[in-house]
Amino acid sequence: MKILVTGGLGFVGINVVRLLAAKEGTSVVAADLSARRSSEVERFLAPVAGHVHLTALDVTDRNAVRRIIHEEAVSHVVHGAALTPTPEQEAAQATRIVDVNLGGAINVLDAACASPTVQHILLLSSSGVYGPPAGDAGGEPQREDGALALDNLYSITKRSMELLAARYGQLAGRPVASLRLASVYGPMEAPSESRQRTTPIHQLRAALLSGRPVRVAGPAVRRDWIYAADVAAAIWLMLNAAKYHHPVYNAGSGRAVPFREVVEAFVPHGLSCEWTEDPGSADIALRPDQSRAALDIQRLHSATGFVPAHDLASGVAAYLGQN
Repeated sequence: MKILVTGGLGFVGINVVRLLAAKEGTSVVAADLSARRSSEVERFLAPVAGHVHLTALDVTDRNAVRRIIHEEAVSHVVHGAALTPTPEQEAAQATRIVDVNLGGAINVLDAACASPTVQHILLLSSSGVYGPPAGDAGGEPQREDGALALDNLYSITKRSMELLAARYGQLAGRPVASLRLASVYGPMEAPSESRQRTTPIHQLRAALLSGRPVRVAGPAVRRDWIYAADVAAAIWLMLNAAKYHHPVYNAGSGRAVPFREVVEAFVPHGLSCEWTEDPGSADIALRPDQSRAALDIQRLHSATGFVPAHDLASGVAAYLGQN
């Protein structure tokens, strides 16, 4: 199995690359806009270095996408390259966001569906297409066929990608699906040009490692958090599925966790924190409009047997152990 992972040096992508490359009989082409081998990347991929080929790829270059799939004789594709913009970036770089997030997906779909060697195509989407829940985030899990909230370019391009992927798969007669990821946390998260904002979990880890006390806010705000290694495990199972019975699958923990529980997972490791009611005065905060329902992962479980290996406490412990 030869797997192309676009966005392969991004936060989620590099975790996917490492797990897939560790599987027997697999090799991974990790394609990213920059294939720069930083010392951190070298250390993280060292256990699987012999099974990973890093290469530069701009997914907006259709010919380059076709060339890499053809020359590498790729059998499976995981498309993760995307821009996750801040509101300021969305206003200033709207065309670039659409070019990368939607145009890049079209280029990958076009090349992969035309290739005689590609067997499975999996695109990484986001639970951001759902938006905040109408009621209590601790209520019913969010199903794939539930209401969407497409109110920014990121969610619009992700949903458009999903629709196009489904049709490309039908036209080509290939297994093509999109995986909507919950809030991902884990090793190798850092601010980047394509993803400037980091998760509160990354921020809490940074505060812990620096020994810096922090003020936190939003104890009741819930989100579904999934450890990066569990995302990679779900992707591996999807790539090995005989067929896809649905165009879209949720991938999460299946539980919406209040931010207080997230913070408390760091306290036994030495985090010093103080709660405040004012998000504006907090160092790390989750606001009510950032609340999300748990993802219903029954569809993914039925298709692959996927069960997350980490709950929040064990995921945070594993994350800190990567330091």
